[in-house]
Amino acid sequence: MEAINGVTFEDWGAACGNIAQGMSEEEVCNVLGIELPVWQQTNEAWGGKLGDLMAQDMNLATTYSGYFTNPKVGKFAKTGNASPLEGLLAQVPDYDAYQKIFWHQSTASEQGIDANSVLQEYGFNLHDWSQVSMHYMNWFNTYVQHGNPDYEKNYRETSAIMEKWQNHWKDHYKNDAVDLGGDIDF
Repeated sequence: MEAINGVTFEDWGAACGNIAQGMSEEEVCNVLGIELPVWQQTNEAWGGKLGDLMAQDMNLATTYSGYFTNPKVGKFAKTGNASPLEGLLAQVPDYDAYQKIFWHQSTASEQGIDANSVLQEYGFNLHDWSQVSMHYMNWFNTYVQHGNPDYEKNYRETSAIMEKWQNHWKDHYKNDAVDLGGDIDF
């Protein structure tokens, strides 16, 4: 895959991820060795090209999301401190912990509870949680990949974890059920 204005796909994805994590565009330009107007044109060009590339190979979406969620790669490998994702994963160290929070948020929102307030109970904001979610979606897609000799075992394992937490939170909120349409006659 050819670079655009000297910016590779990896560096573009990492630049976008670093910006999402608070790096200024000026800092991104400094790392890439380009001027701001060149970055803006490059960012727009890669954004447009990504859709075309994914139409040819959907694995590029996973590759891009990996650069975006863990942007300390390529020219950005030695910038700043360790990836914020590392600290977030210390709070959610495995798929079981991820599913606990995922199903808590999902089930609570079905009861009319603000999903963001659930995330705050765990010390997350929406941006941080999206990084954790992307990490575990990528992990899941690799772990439960068709063609993997352990596909069925891994699928059963992850399904059991999901079901465990779904049932746990459903049971937790069973007495809090809300029927918003129960008194409406059609």
